Amino acid sequence: MEDYSKNITENLGWLEIAFFYSIAIGVCFWQWWKMRREVREMRAEREAREAEEAARKDDEESEKPEG
Repeated sequence: MEDYSKNITENLGWLEIAFFYSIAIGVCFWQWWKMRREVREMRAEREAREAEEAARKDDEESEKPEG
């Protein structure tokens, strides 16, 4: 029994490193996923706004009297 407990205590550093970095990598992945989604939403909003402005500009140009 002593050999088993000694083996675990010798490896606690590696377990701590693995636990810490798995959490750190998980948080990094979550942040990446969140930012990717937000950038997509902002791009979609910008494209919709630009399309609306272009349509409004085309309407204004078509309503001008020729002459």
